[in-house]
Amino acid sequence: DWNIVETSHNITMDNSSIASGNRSLLGLFVNANKISLSGNNTAKTGYGLTITHYLKLNGKIDLQGESQLIQSNKSDLEISSSGSLEKDQQGTRDMFTYNYWSSPVGVLSTSSNNTNYQVNTIFKDGTNTASAQNINFITNGYNGSAGSPISIADYWIWKFANQPDDTYSAWQHVRSNGTLKPGEGFTMKGVTNTSGNVSQEQNYTLQGKPNNGDISLPLTAGNDYLIGNPYASAIDAHAFIMENAPTIEGAGNTTGTLYFWEHWGGGSHNLSEYQGGYATYNLSGAVPAVAYGTADPDVDQSSLVGTKLPGRYIPVGQGFFVVGEATGTIRFNNIQRVFKTEATSASTFVRNDSASSSTEDPEEEGDTRMKIGLKFNSINTYTRKILVTADENATMGYDWGYDAELYDNQAEDMYWLIDEGKYVIQGVTDLNIETVLPLGVHTEEDGSNKISIDKLENIPDTMNIYIHDIELGLYHNLKEGGYGFISQAGVHLGRFEIVFSNEDTLSVETTEVEIDILDILYDKDNKNITILNPKNLSIEGYEVFTILGQSVLVSNDLTTDSEIKLDTKSLSTGAYVVKVKTDIDHISKKVIVN
Repeated sequence: DWNIVETSHNITMDNSSIASGNRSLLGLFVNANKISLSGNNTAKTGYGLTITHYLKLNGKIDLQGESQLIQSNKSDLEISSSGSLEKDQQGTRDMFTYNYWSSPVGVLSTSSNNTNYQVNTIFKDGTNTASAQNINFITNGYNGSAGSPISIADYWIWKFANQPDDTYSAWQHVRSNGTLKPGEGFTMKGVTNTSGNVSQEQNYTLQGKPNNGDISLPLTAGNDYLIGNPYASAIDAHAFIMENAPTIEGAGNTTGTLYFWEHWGGGSHNLSEYQGGYATYNLSGAVPAVAYGTADPDVDQSSLVGTKLPGRYIPVGQGFFVVGEATGTIRFNNIQRVFKTEATSASTFVRNDSASSSTEDPEEEGDTRMKIGLKFNSINTYTRKILVTADENATMGYDWGYDAELYDNQAEDMYWLIDEGKYVIQGVTDLNIETVLPLGVHTEEDGSNKISIDKLENIPDTMNIYIHDIELGLYHNLKEGGYGFISQAGVHLGRFEIVFSNEDTLSVETTEVEIDILDILYDKDNKNITILNPKNLSIEGYEVFTILGQSVLVSNDLTTDSEIKLDTKSLSTGAYVVKVKTDIDHISKKVIVN
């Protein structure tokens, strides 16, 4: 007699374990018993339980491994529900290393949903997944420990809730008993000294009343807010970004970019010794945090730290920063919720584990936009990756949601220059022979650096990609290899740009030289480069570069001699660029040494 009209019929499951398969239900009543969705933390497996209309939770839902609870748009959680949800998530085990967290649950309440919470009320020791224990929160020390139960130093639990941008003193101390709102993020360090191995994980079990429906937080223009996924399922970053997009009446609540902290080294509680940075995601794509450890751009990137790439789907418990573009409200809702596990990099918890550090996003395989990823390797072994994406919704100027500002200015760095601002991601309308993309670079020391291609997506084989070294008058095709160059310590905002053109029209550019004023030539018989100065101009110095920009001869001596000979016996056969600085201008010319 079962039919859709007979609303009094129920399907009963006592102490049930949903061992396999995803489930989608109109409504679910969980009484005094427990429903478990099986899964595995190590293999990143689990199942999705979707409730499209109504959930009453008086018992317990246990989400094991990567299992998730999804409530669809307009799906209600009965306010009078007295039960709880359990969800596992893993953080970095190292006691010197921060993760940015959020919580999918609040404190138990039969009078309200989406309740405020304290970390010590909902975070449990998940080492033994069969029976979670209360964590011992240390209130008078700085180091955690890996006993049973584990101990966490609550000194390192902080939030940054709608505070002025780039103001370190604005961090707010929460500790284990301070109040956090649903949707807010917080910092927490691990439980033991892993001797620099930041890939080791600690499992936590989060217990409480699941969050559901609309969640909002205030955001002031120019302020930063450490927020996080507030649900027991992944959320779609694109849906979250667009929910907080500009309206016809005004600007966006956020800048449309998400910043994910990756703490990859340091082995110390001293702030000056922290090693980390912010991976970045917006509608154009993603770039990882700055890496550190090798100056060779061609080594296996898996050996580097700081290489995790945010995916489109934000995992359960993941915290991240947003920046306020206009005073308004940060909005989370059920439309953003989706079932995605961390088995692929489409959903990645930024905790330094090697298992999910892939830079490929299978969920983005349908993305046909042209993308160019560049890589900067500095003299002191920093590696910065930046991205440009061609999108019809973007322009050559600043575009909300498509251009991502540099959030962590490293000692040595590279970035796109847009309207004098520094960006790690930019969107442009198109990539063609007329496109010019200015680059900025700064270094801490004099020495050799390298710019190369990191990845190409949907770029035609016939399209050449040149770096224009304006200072040297050189064009180098990055498709043929990286561009090595020598630079002095400091900020270089007008030296480099990326351009696109036919190889026939772009080669080594040299300044036009009037022979009766100054000429540069190679004397094959005497094996020297000769600078002819018939007008006895004041020459303030000269420098000789290889075609890749490496300096091989340099002089800063002032002279007005009519003829200057540079010995080339130590130089290999090949093309060189000679740059001469006079009291009138910089003059450069290519010569062939043979």
